[in-house]
Amino acid sequence: MYPHHFLLRLAKSAVLLAGMALLALLTGCAGQTERFVLLPQPDGASSSIVVTTANGATPLTTPYASVQTQGGKASATVTLDAAQVQARYAPVMDNLPRRPRTYELQFELGSDRLTPASRKSLDQAIDEIKQYPAAEFILTGHADDIGNDSFNQTLSVRRAQLIERELRRARVDLISIEVLGKGAREPRVPAKKGVPEPRNRYVEIKLR
Repeated sequence: MYPHHFLLRLAKSAVLLAGMALLALLTGCAGQTERFVLLPQPDGASSSIVVTTANGATPLTTPYASVQTQGGKASATVTLDAAQVQARYAPVMDNLPRRPRTYELQFELGSDRLTPASRKSLDQAIDEIKQYPAAEFILTGHADDIGNDSFNQTLSVRRAQLIERELRRARVDLISIEVLGKGAREPRVPAKKGVPEPRNRYVEIKLR
């Protein structure tokens, strides 16, 4: 699986894309000029890294924060915008690995029928998914805690199977597809047994 956030590391003689953990330590070579640009997570949220040189550490904590290093020294941090990064580093940006994607689709009470809004969302998701190279899919169905455990388990699987059929019908390119049902065991929103909770009636599509 690809990491959830990325760092562009650009040198005069080479271009390197590195996936980073929450905290990273990078050491620049004397005389070499490198620029580091922190890319946002897929949902636009912030991540963070620390660029370390012989003279100290420079944190990058916001999307598109950037710093240049040379001879063990770091320049002042600047923040670029998405358009600047795309234009300046187009060859790198155009060849970034696809990041993991997640979609959630809601269902009608007690059935494997998508809500009207989620039917539209599924069509949009399929259009996006078709832009990816072949991917691994995990489809996980969920149910709110209305019926008994057996009913909820079966219903959650049926919901996930419906999405599998829709993906296959759309001829989505895939490496593998796994279908799971969680019943009412892992609710997204806490609710008392027997109380309808629409937000717990869904299928999560994960691509990796």
